[in-house]
Amino acid sequence: MFQWLYKQVEQSLNDPLESDRFIMMGAESDGVPVGLLVLEQRGGDRHAVLQCIFVSKPWRRQKIATLLLREARSLCVEKQLATLSLSYYSDKSSTDAIESLLHKEGWTQPQCESVVFHIHLHSGIAQTAWLRERAIPQGLELFLWVDREEGQLRQSIEAGGLDFPSFLSPFKTFAPPEPSNSFGIQSTQGIQGWSMTYRLDEDTILYDVLYIAPEYQQFGLAFQMLGRSIRVQTEAGIPHAMFTVNQSTPVMMKLARQWLAPYSWKTSEKRSSYIRLE
Repeated sequence: MFQWLYKQVEQSLNDPLESDRFIMMGAESDGVPVGLLVLEQRGGDRHAVLQCIFVSKPWRRQKIATLLLREARSLCVEKQLATLSLSYYSDKSSTDAIESLLHKEGWTQPQCESVVFHIHLHSGIAQTAWLRERAIPQGLELFLWVDREEGQLRQSIEAGGLDFPSFLSPFKTFAPPEPSNSFGIQSTQGIQGWSMTYRLDEDTILYDVLYIAPEYQQFGLAFQMLGRSIRVQTEAGIPHAMFTVNQSTPVMMKLARQWLAPYSWKTSEKRSSYIRLE
């Protein structure tokens, strides 16, 4: 299981309020574990996310994944959930098998949710002119996200009435923010933006969310926050970075193709599919 997912499951099991957040299903052969499926329930919108489906190599191509997926679907129907979804990446060895399974089981045609730019920081991106350090405009303060309590952060964002889509939320549950270079920016009226990163492994940081309140977008704060994050990562000697840009943000996609793509050694897609259960 992915390390971040293991930590999330472990934490939920120790929290009485989240003890039923994850559901795990296993498959075994002669008492030997051979497969695992993990569901995350999103009770507020009657939705579940398929976070993990895995079959050990010697037992693949024996329809174990199909049986696990069907069992998960039946359980979701029993719990009166409306939809079941899955997100995955296009550059994995398992991608073809996943898409074939989803097609056979009647899931929707996978759609590109985000484009992922893979960059080695020694490619020179940290030295580019558009990422050079600039003074933060007067009246604004940059701060490390993990230096504030989550409740305080949520309260400030809610009080400011910021309106942003869920994929730009700074409170995603798939992993804790990377403490070294996840930043927020605030004015005297409250939080006005954030740049959230996540550690995928020892050598890789994922740049997943970058948001600036509309009234501050003309100040170039997005580049300032991104530049600060990249410089911190470079100074720490962490060599690899992945930048996700959602397809529903055409302006950011245009900027990414202009400023990130030249330093990217490859691009991939984060794809999503779902099935209706009603």
